[in-house]
Amino acid sequence: MSGRVAFVTSAGKGLGHAMVLSLARSGWNVAFTYGASREEALALEQRVRGLGVKGLAIACDLFDRDSVMAALSAAKREFSHVDALVHNFGPFVFERKPLAEYDDEMWQRMMHGNLTNFFWLYRGVIDDMRSRSFGRLVTVGYDGAGEARGWRYRAAYAAAKAGLAALTRSIAREERTYGITANMVCPGDIRGEDKMSMFDDVEGVYTEEGLRPPVGEDVARIVNLFLQEESQELNGTVIEVTGAREIVAKDSLPNPKSTSRK
Repeated sequence: MSGRVAFVTSAGKGLGHAMVLSLARSGWNVAFTYGASREEALALEQRVRGLGVKGLAIACDLFDRDSVMAALSAAKREFSHVDALVHNFGPFVFERKPLAEYDDEMWQRMMHGNLTNFFWLYRGVIDDMRSRSFGRLVTVGYDGAGEARGWRYRAAYAAAKAGLAALTRSIAREERTYGITANMVCPGDIRGEDKMSMFDDVEGVYTEEGLRPPVGEDVARIVNLFLQEESQELNGTVIEVTGAREIVAKDSLPNPKSTSRK
């Protein structure tokens, strides 16, 4: 794996943090973007370097095309190329909100943040990947994205991620003969600090079900698998990492704002 370079979006905190750490432990050099989490990102950069590989934290506004392309250019200046793109970023509206209440700005934010910026990044790395006959593209979805499953009160997010799943599978078909794969991972209900956690961080901790709590490394290990050189035939897939929990079903309850009929 010596010399391989991964570019991970939104990794100062959350799932991206665990992805970066997992890849560094596997020998990848990693460039990654961050937004407001500068302190955490710089600490992660140092942690990556402490593992004997190169790390580069890059400030980036992932809603802005110029900022996205500048971040990618910074990674290429440092490492000369990018072998793998892991698009972890994806804004989410936590309020349970019906689509009829969205305005244009909210809709565009979901589309640009979850779908359009991957297009920008894809175009920025694909020529170099083709020239080296190797590349790995990974997107992040949600439970059910691969089958365009409806998600009540999360319609815009679901639409963007379902579109991203279709785009990922389409790219897999277009780029396969260049030695490039494209796959999606769909995380389950991983919460709070557990998104950044590795297995060692929760050793001896159990949920009410008697199971180890899901953590970021659960998702990161799938990303790691996607990026391996031997994963040529793992292409155009959508893998759910949910522990068989019904994540989307939690939002199938009645709208709390609604009133019952008398």
